[in-house]
Amino acid sequence: VSTQSTGRASVYATATLITLRMVPVMLRKTAVIKSVEFQNRYFHRSTFHPDLLKIKSNMLKELKDGSHNLPLYNEELVLLELNAGGGSNLSYYPECRYIATDYLEDGKEFMEDNASNMAAMDITFDRYLHTIPDRLVSVPDNSVSAVICFHSLCSSLTLALAVLEIRRVLMPTGKVYFLEHVSTSKKYSRLWLAQLNFQIQMYFWDCKFVRGNALRRMFNQSGFKVQQYNEITLDFTGMQIKGPMTSLASHAYGVAVKQ
Repeated sequence: VSTQSTGRASVYATATLITLRMVPVMLRKTAVIKSVEFQNRYFHRSTFHPDLLKIKSNMLKELKDGSHNLPLYNEELVLLELNAGGGSNLSYYPECRYIATDYLEDGKEFMEDNASNMAAMDITFDRYLHTIPDRLVSVPDNSVSAVICFHSLCSSLTLALAVLEIRRVLMPTGKVYFLEHVSTSKKYSRLWLAQLNFQIQMYFWDCKFVRGNALRRMFNQSGFKVQQYNEITLDFTGMQIKGPMTSLASHAYGVAVKQ
């Protein structure tokens, strides 16, 4: 009898835990949850944290100063940005031909509104692709000088396929500049628990956690040489970052070159 009672209690406890974990998903259409979802999308595309802005500036400055040594396609520098949103990174780019992608369809309108700004910066807006990182089928092989991959791989269906697609479209010696939120390596820490707790909610927002070591290994095993690789944990103190957003603190960033 005690065994049956224990088994029944375990089933009830598990069901209760699952129900509680699913509450934010069931309430995802409410104003509060939708505001967090909007913040999540904005954070992914703007990378507005001061530390991330500094990382982006340092990583991409070689594009503007001409020290990048990137290959040219038909005598043009061609940049492909994944999950570009409305173009918050355009100020980092030099004269180039620019291709933008995003899995969110509404980003196209914002990007087209930026067309005049791009023209003023000598950026030729090639096209906007409504797609995910592992489905770049309309981009020809070996046609891109560099891929900018900021907070993008979390929206791919399969990380390995996304990395292979990036490699396919890049020209030999082309680069991918990456900045991705990743799973923390510090097990049982507060951040680790937050990522465990919020992974279901983030999944419903088309956001999955990528393991930092897996990301570096995937590039190295897919025909890239990782030139730079670093990890950082962001401090959200004093910022309006709450709930599921707190799980996005740990990041990996760097540069990989197609061999």
